[in-house]
Amino acid sequence: MAHSRPQLRGEGFRSLLPMVKYSSQNTPEQYRHLVSLRASVLNDCRACITTHRRDARDDGWSHERILRAEDWTNHTDAFDDSETAALRLTDAVTHIDGEASVPDELWDRTVELFGEDGAHNLLVSILAINTFNRLSITTRTDPHSIKGTTDFDLDYSAH
Repeated sequence: MAHSRPQLRGEGFRSLLPMVKYSSQNTPEQYRHLVSLRASVLNDCRACITTHRRDARDDGWSHERILRAEDWTNHTDAFDDSETAALRLTDAVTHIDGEASVPDELWDRTVELFGEDGAHNLLVSILAINTFNRLSITTRTDPHSIKGTTDFDLDYSAH
């Protein structure tokens, strides 16, 4: 088993926070939850899965809605066009491998649904969660150390 590592602190950690603040102020909550849950599962970041399950529950999301967001490609009927675009963009940006990863059709559809500023705000949210996924994975943040969690938040057997 991997050993724990010191968590990022101080200025290094604080340098990442403006992106999160911007996201929380400019991307509607429902899309932030979709993006955070999906990217965290794709990256297998257990600390972030735990955190964002807790946050979505705190905002009234059911366990079923959370699990569907995490595995949205098997539950496409559960999401409207805008939610689907946000999830598709999350998948594309999270699995990025050159310019073909985010096809013009996907970006154009996102802009059509969210407007240019809204698409850029959504992108910042996707970038923010991917940054924190990588931070938590690298420093091996312990999901059990996250306050306010439940057994549901810590159960990864659905993946």
